Amino acid sequence: MTNVPLMFQPLFKYAEFNGRSRRSEFWLWVLFRILLGMVMGAGALAWLGPVMPHLKDHPELFMPRYFTVWPTLSLVNLALLIPSLAVGVRRLHDINRSGWWIIMPFVVAFVGVTIFMIVFGTHIFQAAMAHQNGSEMTESEGLSLVFGMFGYLFLCVILPSLISQIVMLVFYVTDGTPGPNRFGNDPKGRGTKSVVDTFA
Repeated sequence: MTNVPLMFQPLFKYAEFNGRSRRSEFWLWVLFRILLGMVMGAGALAWLGPVMPHLKDHPELFMPRYFTVWPTLSLVNLALLIPSLAVGVRRLHDINRSGWWIIMPFVVAFVGVTIFMIVFGTHIFQAAMAHQNGSEMTESEGLSLVFGMFGYLFLCVILPSLISQIVMLVFYVTDGTPGPNRFGNDPKGRGTKSVVDTFA
């Protein structure tokens, strides 16, 4: 594995969730994903581009090309999901944190959306019941409902998700534990003296 460039090591460690990964391996993989996404996006535009000017007169030309590109992009992204999760888990291991932290942003978003649906759904239900009972909503009440929706969306979903992403970013940029930790040896080789060196 030492001969493989750091950028591509997650591919060779495809589903390896054990061990540790240094920051350079993780961030070079992120860079690879971004560059690959740009190349695939450019390829998709090049494939779909020739039919775009003719969409008004021949809309039937678009869908066959779209359904050629979309499965390919989806399969590539799906294939890269496991190594992306694996290198993220190993990066967390490098700072001596459980790999389960990787699901924290998804849990936060799910809980936030659930709370938003319950809280705002209650307001919608009350407004619907009032309308059913013959009470018309005024313009100010309608605006209040709309702004309330955005307020609840920000407080329940956007802000907690942003905080969770910042926490994960801090984890990903933190230097690994010097020397061995509970997840394995330091990938930078710090503190891994041989037995001979230890007793010399």
